[in-house]
Amino acid sequence: MKPSHVLTVVAVAAAVAGMTTTAANAEPVSSFGYTSEPGASPLSGDAKWAAPADEVDVWEYSGAVKVDAQTADGWDSARVELSAPAGEQLHEGTYTGARYRDQTAEQLDTPGFYVVRGTRAGAVGCSDVYADFTVSRLVRDGGGAITDFDAVFDQRCGAADAPATHGEVHFHR
Repeated sequence: MKPSHVLTVVAVAAAVAGMTTTAANAEPVSSFGYTSEPGASPLSGDAKWAAPADEVDVWEYSGAVKVDAQTADGWDSARVELSAPAGEQLHEGTYTGARYRDQTAEQLDTPGFYVVRGTRAGAVGCSDVYADFTVSRLVRDGGGAITDFDAVFDQRCGAADAPATHGEVHFHR
């Protein structure tokens, strides 16, 4: 190979390596958002939190995967908790007929769903929740901590035919 061709190959290889390194070192993608039909509760209107400007965290405790989102100043927040039916650990798949599960309650015979929307002034939740959700990605590290999580949900408060909130979460550590 001629010396000029060697330099061209080396330059192209260096550029490709630089692009790969940039992609590998990119900020993790984490977001939580929803859109609600008029009259939906406790999530209403539409909202979105996205890192790095906002804090979005996903963690697991007492059989429930908890999604926490809040603005950097802590003024505006939301939490959704998803759980599998009793005797199961949440995994990738679709869960229908989810009902209210208090943060500290035992797992239910149905999937569980908990939702609260808050500000520093207070919070509003729903204890008569009807929800369906799909977990499309759930990865745990060797210690069991969630490192990747993608899910969508439809939630209604008060009745199975009440106005709905459609939401999604993406978490990648």
